[in-house]
Amino acid sequence: MEISSDPETSPGLLATVRASRAVEDQAARDTLIAAARYAAANVVETVGEAAILEVDTYGDRAVLLTGPGAPLVSEAAVVELAAVLGYSTYTGRKYLADAVELAWRLPRTWARILDGSLTTWRARRVADVTRHLDPEVATWVDDQVAAHAHKIGLTQLERTAKEAAALFEPDLAAAIAEEAVDHRRCDIGTDPGLFLPPVGAEQGQAAGATAQVTATLDAADALDLEAAVSAIARGLLDHDTTSDLSLDARRAAALGVLARAYNTGSLGADRAGVLPGTGRVIDLKIHTDTRDLATTGLVRIANTRGLATIEQLDRWATLPGVTIRPMTVIDLNEEITTDAYTPTTRLRTQIRLIDQTCAFPHGNVKAENCDLDHRIAFDQGGKTTTSNLTCLCRRHHRAKTHLGWTYQRLAPGRYQWRSPHGYEFLTSPEGTVDLTSGAAPVAGNDVSQADAA
Repeated sequence: MEISSDPETSPGLLATVRASRAVEDQAARDTLIAAARYAAANVVETVGEAAILEVDTYGDRAVLLTGPGAPLVSEAAVVELAAVLGYSTYTGRKYLADAVELAWRLPRTWARILDGSLTTWRARRVADVTRHLDPEVATWVDDQVAAHAHKIGLTQLERTAKEAAALFEPDLAAAIAEEAVDHRRCDIGTDPGLFLPPVGAEQGQAAGATAQVTATLDAADALDLEAAVSAIARGLLDHDTTSDLSLDARRAAALGVLARAYNTGSLGADRAGVLPGTGRVIDLKIHTDTRDLATTGLVRIANTRGLATIEQLDRWATLPGVTIRPMTVIDLNEEITTDAYTPTTRLRTQIRLIDQTCAFPHGNVKAENCDLDHRIAFDQGGKTTTSNLTCLCRRHHRAKTHLGWTYQRLAPGRYQWRSPHGYEFLTSPEGTVDLTSGAAPVAGNDVSQADAA
């Protein structure tokens, strides 16, 4: 059967989609290959060697991205690659770690990337499973799965890794399980989305603030959490404010019940499903720069950067024991100054409200967890003042101080960054924009710290 190539027909459009997907897959392979070569170009043998690698700077560190047998890579190189890829440093580091794992420790799977027979996302899934294995175990897994990696599932991958550990050394399986403890995590979203219900929703249901919570737990802890969430969700059927919620919504609400119960010391088997009466404090702040929300029925939640309806705020505020704490209004346009090196509480709060997150390209650490960087160093005449302070997480504070990054303040909360190799980015609370024109900028960072001020 001949497939029509007319772009206006369904067969033609499907052919275009298929061809475009093939181009996209190859581009992803090319990017991963380039990342592996980039890692090879930034390999360091010792920690001291990292300080003189590629960039005339100091304070760099050598980092081991994956398992034994892989090289140490310059931390400065990791930070810059992440920014160029449009990733947070954490995500960019994991991407580079996958490239290194494949290129150095999984040669058969890597060969399939090089010959174009395996998609990048499937290869990275193999790398994610093997990165914590000893070299001989990783090699065995590579031998077992490389030929089938285009169709193998994650469960089978994990099973193969466990079998490899048991085959090579029985004690290794226990060691892997123990090592997995280091990779548990719990992420409570700092950038909640605006939930939009279906068309036809009643007024007041147009938006709701939600936050994403993801976690990797010890299996026993997960079972305990499941038991607690299930019990509380059942108990919430007996409360007027939650009885009409779906099971999924009650399970989500159960996590809030657990949190408030812990915060107030009211945990107990006899209180399953009980809404604790205290523990939530709402700091009420009014900002002159959000008057555009005045007629929308929405309010902005400062510590999560999301929006909520007035009705939702009312529901939160009327739970038993909730405290409403009006906060002193801070003018975000005021220049607040102190003669001391350490910012005052009022100045610190103002900078956090202006920047909202780490101001580094693609930074996503909440401002409350960031350092305040003096753009012009205090010991070089820089003042502790609104226009000279910026929220930077500790990692990116180091990148600015030691790894060759510079930036200018364009306006409150808006910064123009330049990387060690000349890539430029515009950052603001709304996100990051890559300003670099062309594939590669002029090499080197010729912006002095004085100019960047």
